Amino acid sequence: MSGGFGWSEARRLCGEMAGVWRSERRWVWRGFLSAAVLVFGVAGATLTPRFAAAQSEANADEASEETALRAKIAADPEDVEAHFDLGNFYYNLGRRPQAEAEYRRILEIDPKHLGATINLGVVLNESGKSEEALVAFDQALELDPGNSHVLCNRGQALYALRRYDEALALYEEAAQRDPESQLAVYLIGVSFADAGIYKEAIREWEKVIAIDPDSETAATAREGIQVLRTLVGIGGPGTDSK
Repeated sequence: MSGGFGWSEARRLCGEMAGVWRSERRWVWRGFLSAAVLVFGVAGATLTPRFAAAQSEANADEASEETALRAKIAADPEDVEAHFDLGNFYYNLGRRPQAEAEYRRILEIDPKHLGATINLGVVLNESGKSEEALVAFDQALELDPGNSHVLCNRGQALYALRRYDEALALYEEAAQRDPESQLAVYLIGVSFADAGIYKEAIREWEKVIAIDPDSETAATAREGIQVLRTLVGIGGPGTDSK
């Protein structure tokens, strides 16, 4: 950590903040951020009729892509890459049950398919099946030990189960294995922000931006920093300035 703030200290502070994590203050800062995203989403959906026309065209393209992928699978039911593309297609549309089914089908054909194993874990975690997601991520780590991305995903499943100290330890391990992993560093910042350790969260997110300023993760980190600096009021009267 910057400023002499070590990992052991992070774990100690996060342990002390367990009560805060479980209180109504949990994810206060992220609640502000989510609300802002929702507002922009509503505004975008009501701008002009051109938006509806573009959406209709996009829907037609999606239907065409789905038809093409299903045709490939019909021609060769064991075409793993076609199943994988279809699973990712469904995932990107938010159709998690269909995505899960495709990833499971792949693993019936090829139990050691790393991508399907990882993506299955992601879908399970996002569907509220975090315990099952842990099993998938453990299997992925058996296939690719030390994969920093999988470590982060496993940490997120633990976080969803409120096993915060274990999650932070995995983010730590991922960052140590791959110091350029924006995801690992970003999630460490999330842990600090969620615990009310806002200055350290900002420091971590500034590292995210430094790694790759033009990435989507960096953009998200900037939004988080702005939330903490403006809405939470770091350094202002009556705020937590740890």
